[in-house]
Amino acid sequence: MSGTEFINTLLIVGTAQGLFLAILLAARRTNSVANRLLAIAMFSFSLFIVMRVYYLREWYLAFPHLIGVNRLLIYLFGPLLYLYTLSVSEGNRFRRAWLVHLLAPTLLFLYRIQFFFSSGATKIAFLHTLMSEGMSRDEWVIEQLQYVIGITYCVLTIVHLGRYRARLLQTHSWVERINLLWLRNLNIGIVSVWLLATVLQVLVMSGLISGWVESNITSLAVAALVYAIGYMGLRQPEIFHPQTGHGREGPPKPAPDEEPASPDGVPVAQVVAAPVVSPVDSTGYGKSGLSNEQADAYLKQLLRLMDEKKPYQNCYLTLQELADELSMSAHNLSQVINAKLGKNFYDFVNEYRVEEVKRRLRDPKYTNLKILAIGMDAGFNTKSTFNAFFKKHTGLTPSQYREHTPAAAA
Repeated sequence: MSGTEFINTLLIVGTAQGLFLAILLAARRTNSVANRLLAIAMFSFSLFIVMRVYYLREWYLAFPHLIGVNRLLIYLFGPLLYLYTLSVSEGNRFRRAWLVHLLAPTLLFLYRIQFFFSSGATKIAFLHTLMSEGMSRDEWVIEQLQYVIGITYCVLTIVHLGRYRARLLQTHSWVERINLLWLRNLNIGIVSVWLLATVLQVLVMSGLISGWVESNITSLAVAALVYAIGYMGLRQPEIFHPQTGHGREGPPKPAPDEEPASPDGVPVAQVVAAPVVSPVDSTGYGKSGLSNEQADAYLKQLLRLMDEKKPYQNCYLTLQELADELSMSAHNLSQVINAKLGKNFYDFVNEYRVEEVKRRLRDPKYTNLKILAIGMDAGFNTKSTFNAFFKKHTGLTPSQYREHTPAAAA
């Protein structure tokens, strides 16, 4: 098998996998907006990949009406993945205002609408002219803009994920099942492909490599991304914990001696809605009408509740649930924690969990109990979070803390 045929085979297999994932996602009824947006993105990736084979094998001679579609697809990649991120993090809704993000591909389509509806012979002649004489000025500008648009949307996605995570930490004591690790990793993959494509384009413009090499490598990179999404989807079939009313006890805790299944999950086989999180004002009490005296009273009430009822042992405790326990608004509770304690809700609750673990590790009656079981019973959701937060708070791992605690050895 020649090198070209090997490349074609990889691209065709990647196309098939992408189409399979797109169908799988589109067929799911839960979180239909997020799934369908990702399905459209996967379909676009797949079509882009096979378009390389389309040109290499000269399929365009038999099916000329697809000529030029690959450029339109590239303009769609960034907006589609950004809208997918928005739909996952904002409650699986599609807002009309989001249509503005489809402006660039729409303008490109309108600009080339005459070409798209021209005859097959005209399209073939255009392609042959392009290959023999190179791009016209407008084609060159269109090609360069695709890199600007793609990287811009990667940046927008990164910024949005950072803001969303910050809001999560203000309202949730657990982020393992609702964190955006999957979206972060997906975005890292997309950024990597765009950076690679940009570097290759610079090399082409410098005359160091040919456009043929650049197109092959870029198509293979997109195929590798599709392979990675498929692999992670089969390996980790879920991403976010459902946003439901868990009540005081919350969802069942994982077994104490094992990690929860798929804590970092991936939403290919299944996407579960992330909680909708509104921004929390932590700048002061002016907007809420909460006086400093009231804030102090709320703080005493909060600390008494944490000591007496230990709500932090609910591993899925949220700001709203704790506010309901205290008969105050979530907004006021967040302001009290932020302004009076200088912490976000996530750190506030998990520090209580660490103190509970430390207390038990010092207690001789817990000596024979596994450390992970103690951590889970204190409210931690996963082993990794337990170890990381405990070390951040104490400077020691839970095992080291037990070894250096005289009472535990007594």
